[in-house]
Amino acid sequence: MTTQLKQHAQNMLTGKRWLMAGLLILFVVLNGIPQSFAPQIDADSMEPLTSTEMTLSFLSFVMTLLIAPLAVGWSWLVLSVSRGEQPGVSKLFEPFKTGYVKHVLAPFFMGLFIFLWSLLLIIPGIIKAFSYSLTYYILRDEPELSALEAITESRRLMDGHKMDAFKLVLSFIGWFFVGVLTLGIGFLYVYPYFTTTYATFYDSIRQAKRPQTNHAGTDFEQGF
Repeated sequence: MTTQLKQHAQNMLTGKRWLMAGLLILFVVLNGIPQSFAPQIDADSMEPLTSTEMTLSFLSFVMTLLIAPLAVGWSWLVLSVSRGEQPGVSKLFEPFKTGYVKHVLAPFFMGLFIFLWSLLLIIPGIIKAFSYSLTYYILRDEPELSALEAITESRRLMDGHKMDAFKLVLSFIGWFFVGVLTLGIGFLYVYPYFTTTYATFYDSIRQAKRPQTNHAGTDFEQGF
């Protein structure tokens, strides 16, 4: 299965690699803006934060939330590539134009839930990260869902497929090393390849599982 997914991604990326590399650079630069405001804090220092450091830290946090839909946008971008569509800058910013608050809440809830599960041990956090990993694609295909409902649907779709996802990620380990050894330059090729493959993985699962009508559940049951 992994080989077929990767081959499909390679085929869909043919003729689009330079454009995807450029879009990835834009994506990374924009995501790096909040960090440029964050102050350098010595973790070993016992000194309290100054008012300036607190202000800059808060500003960095707020900006991180404001641009959170970019992560959703990248997922939508590679999903469109996986489906044979032409990539474009507009796709990266589409989540800002439709359901902006929901597309801020989705990354926030995912990060929060993964953090809470990781407090138990690292392994539960990793498992939940795979469980929630289809959320952004679902928000594209089912825009009527809330952030928590999309997370819940991701959990449903990933039931029985988390090991498949783990094997898929594991198959890219060598490529990730290439990215590191080339001081990050290799990721201009590797990251679009990996994320397009994962988007193809989502489509393969979605076709295999038809949506099921279940009770909505409580707010706690949804997502977590």
